[in-house]
Amino acid sequence: MSAEESRGGSDVHQSICPWCAENIDHPTDCVRIAPPDRRPPEHRPTVNRWYLHADCAAEWREFVGHLRTLAGRGAFRTLVEGPLSGDVNEMLEWELVDTS
Repeated sequence: MSAEESRGGSDVHQSICPWCAENIDHPTDCVRIAPPDRRPPEHRPTVNRWYLHADCAAEWREFVGHLRTLAGRGAFRTLVEGPLSGDVNEMLEWELVDTS
């Protein structure tokens, strides 16, 4: 569910930031994030629109940078998609140090 749907309308005052799960109390403290769309704002769908605190949006941008780095290194499927569909603990294979 997007922030738009969770609010039950367009009032940003009642929105919850999906990044930190805290209330967004002031509209000036948030950033709207939506997929790229060339249509005028009044014609864009609201279903994929999210509101994040400005600080959370900065953290999210940094996170996206890490995702792009992982993808560029060929590790995206294992390190990102894998944990989304399974248990992270089952994915770990610890290399045991030979102590003999």
